[in-house]
Amino acid sequence: MAPSPEKKTPLYENCQQAGARFTEFAGWQMPLQFSGILQEVQAVRNQAGLFDVSHMGELLVTGPEAPVFLNRMLTNDIAAAKRGQVIYTFLCNPEGGTIDDLLVYRIGNDEFLLVVNAVNTEAVLSFLQSQATAYNVELRDYSLLFALLALQGPAASTILGRLFPDVLALKPYRFQTLMWQNEELIISRTGYTGEDGFEIYVPPTLAPTLWLELIRAGENDDLVLAGLGARDLLRLEAGLPLYGNELSMTISPVQAGLERFIAWAKPDFCGRLPLLREKEDPTTPRRIGLIADRSAIPRPGTTVYWDQQPIGRITSGSYSPTLQKALGMALVNPVPPPGTPLSLAMRGSFLPAECVKLPFYKRKR
Repeated sequence: MAPSPEKKTPLYENCQQAGARFTEFAGWQMPLQFSGILQEVQAVRNQAGLFDVSHMGELLVTGPEAPVFLNRMLTNDIAAAKRGQVIYTFLCNPEGGTIDDLLVYRIGNDEFLLVVNAVNTEAVLSFLQSQATAYNVELRDYSLLFALLALQGPAASTILGRLFPDVLALKPYRFQTLMWQNEELIISRTGYTGEDGFEIYVPPTLAPTLWLELIRAGENDDLVLAGLGARDLLRLEAGLPLYGNELSMTISPVQAGLERFIAWAKPDFCGRLPLLREKEDPTTPRRIGLIADRSAIPRPGTTVYWDQQPIGRITSGSYSPTLQKALGMALVNPVPPPGTPLSLAMRGSFLPAECVKLPFYKRKR
């Protein structure tokens, strides 16, 4: 059976004309980099970067029982969300494994937009549909109705404000719908870089026009185009998880150190009892951060040692241009306290590292 052709976002030609180098990701042709990954990271940390992330999936959940259904499915307290609020949460299987980490936009009393990872769109939709038969809800895949642009960095609000002044009043994890060129946009103050920024959901036919308008609006603020390579480095510096690395069907939100997004007070949600057992079990592996010298850049799968004993493996790692250090996240048991000397088994020897508290980087403004 021949592999399915790779999908292209509505901004593919714009990115191609801008000199992007592409990579396959979750069945999509996505821009990996434009001017260079390190330069793009630096630009987002100091000015602003514009990303095409139109590969993300969007699912609409509506109906009188939508709040009850989603509260039963997801770990966070969706029913408590207000209109215009964005909630970060997890969809877990009955065993507590992570089907996906996602954002929930509360559009109305009985209407929610779920923004899911591209690699998991079908899995999330299939699982929710299998559980929805007992509820008065409707689920629809709206992924092809949106292109998604991410404008991130200290200058993001200045740049976006030139086109949409009203959104400057948005607080983090809030969103607003507005009309632009006779079409509805959704703009949220969210992102995946550790910086202030916005994500803009736009009809695919308008995406190229908005892309060019944002580039023009950012000309005097050193706005750069940025790809998935920079996005991955930025999220690593910010200590944010990547599905497939720090979260998976075998790595739970508890193991990933993300319990603050689990509403334990809810009477029940999918995977609650296994997650609760993990929470109370001192031998449950946990995610840690570590730093090392530039000569010891940790790669996924690298074994981590504490007092000459293996305690786990690296899940993500790279060199940080912002901090000028090698960074890694690992899943380990037992869990060393911050400041503990560790070793990495690399190239036939043991290279020194240190356990540190996450995140590695916090924005200053």
